Amino acid sequence: MAQVISATTKFGAGAARQGGAKRQRFLTQAEGLLAEARALAAEGRGDEALELSYQAALRTAGARVAVSAVARRKRKPSSAWEQLALVDAAGKRWADEFKAFSRLRSRVVSGLDGNVEQVTVFELMDLTAQFKEAVEMDFVVDSAAA
Repeated sequence: MAQVISATTKFGAGAARQGGAKRQRFLTQAEGLLAEARALAAEGRGDEALELSYQAALRTAGARVAVSAVARRKRKPSSAWEQLALVDAAGKRWADEFKAFSRLRSRVVSGLDGNVEQVTVFELMDLTAQFKEAVEMDFVVDSAAA
């Protein structure tokens, strides 16, 4: 017996629902990482706070990409920032902002740069919080429009 599969189920709604679940999981992870980064920064552990803030930004980028056409591409860049830049103009602006922290983060993680200024740590935490809020607001607007 032949099986009939709705095109909207196969190609649209299911993929969107899966992307939405992934988006929420990434945002939840980002929130936890950012909270932990704030606690570490308050303890004066700037290097660890920087790393967790950066990871929170990566999770947020993943949340934004998860519900975009970029997520469905077969051949996409491996860098989260490059993927985010492909989403839209706002994604490109956010990606450029966070790429500026990429080298510092790499040096701190590898132990080449152990003294991270608190100002830099708080700048990254603030930027990550703003980015996360923007992605969450996009989600609220998208949900209300649907």
